[in-house]
Amino acid sequence: MTLRFYTFVFFLLFLIALFGIVLSGCSDSGVIPEDTEPIDTTSVPMQISDFTSAEDCKSCHPQYYDEWSGSSHAYAIKDPVFQALRNVGQSLYIGSLDGACTKCHSAAGMRTGDIKWGPYQVDQLHPVSQEGVTCDICHSISNVHTISNAGFDLAPSDTKFGSTQDPDSNSFHKSEYSPLFESSDLCGSCHDLKTEDDVPLEAAYLEWETAGFGMTAKTCQDCHMPEYIGEMIPGGQQRTLHKHTFVGGAIPLIDFPNKAEHMLLVEEMLQSALSMSLSAPTTVTTGTVDSLTVSLTNDKTGHKVPTGTPFNRQMWLSVLIKDEIGNIIFESGQFDANGDLKNEYSEFPERDSALYNAQSTLIRRNGTHADGTWDAATIDNRSIAPNQTKNVLYLFEIPDGLSGTLEAEVKLRYRSFGPYFLRDLGLDSLLPIPIVDMNVDTITITIE
Repeated sequence: MTLRFYTFVFFLLFLIALFGIVLSGCSDSGVIPEDTEPIDTTSVPMQISDFTSAEDCKSCHPQYYDEWSGSSHAYAIKDPVFQALRNVGQSLYIGSLDGACTKCHSAAGMRTGDIKWGPYQVDQLHPVSQEGVTCDICHSISNVHTISNAGFDLAPSDTKFGSTQDPDSNSFHKSEYSPLFESSDLCGSCHDLKTEDDVPLEAAYLEWETAGFGMTAKTCQDCHMPEYIGEMIPGGQQRTLHKHTFVGGAIPLIDFPNKAEHMLLVEEMLQSALSMSLSAPTTVTTGTVDSLTVSLTNDKTGHKVPTGTPFNRQMWLSVLIKDEIGNIIFESGQFDANGDLKNEYSEFPERDSALYNAQSTLIRRNGTHADGTWDAATIDNRSIAPNQTKNVLYLFEIPDGLSGTLEAEVKLRYRSFGPYFLRDLGLDSLLPIPIVDMNVDTITITIE
């Protein structure tokens, strides 16, 4: 296997999907959090029977169930990319891998011992374990002791915690208001990951907090669980509810409930994340070199864009400048024959020297690119921070003999990772990866 394969296997064992992930068994590398200890599955106090299946919740909360069933929370343990990465990691670390990884992707399975160290088949797990981040996990969280690395406490019982202060009474379970469910801390316990060297491998919460949004009432839930008016239970009172679609940057790659609807929600969120503007001379002269500036401003989100798993998120600019008859005089951000960007991950020699791609990389202490998280001292994080503007300059030459006008078409494009990664994992059948055009604009230039 290629070094590139192992590079992405290792850091994506930490960073795939939506949740913070920790690699156990590499403590001598100095990058594994000290408070991440293997779970002794022979002495865990919880049993899988302590947790209620989402199927049981469905009878009283059909709307919530429908929203959740197509979400990344329901997809967490069924994600074939996550499964492939975990299996590779298990083979490399002789079954000693998991830590906070599966404690977030399937907390019920990991914390009850239903998921053992070593390889497993998801379809052989208890049904509740297969539900990933299921209803009874979130609504059994009694405390968050650490913002990152699965730092939440579970208290499964017949009392379900939530954000509703006056819940409808029912005979199935007790309900208790918890202010934690109105706090971003709840989300940060899984959506942030830090190493013992304080390298923020996944930092949506930290980005939000340091951007100043932590001092306001704007929380993760406000954007990712938006409010609507409806019934908490059929026939119940009309009240303000929260969507349980948990829309973010992750897109299911297999057949999954509500996949088309979820994809539309992902597109809507990504297309409302950044503002884009173009700047170029109104007139140009043949035989000269002119410029096009693309300005990307993160004026709509409370964290960096892209966020979550910035090592595999690709957000790039596609630029095409054509003359009146369609001849291309400049291009950047186009694909090679494999559908990859023309950068270091392409199998072909041609490189796109003008490429803007916000995908991040890990850096060693000596300044070279790290092979994985185990030898990373820092991160070259290329994401755009809240209230930050990234100006990307393109230089293009106007050929002699041209007349009329030029049209520059610019697209800000996104996909959850590049095709090269799926090929390296042997998951070619999942290609092509959906692409979202976050912003599209054109500008016309007159040739004098």
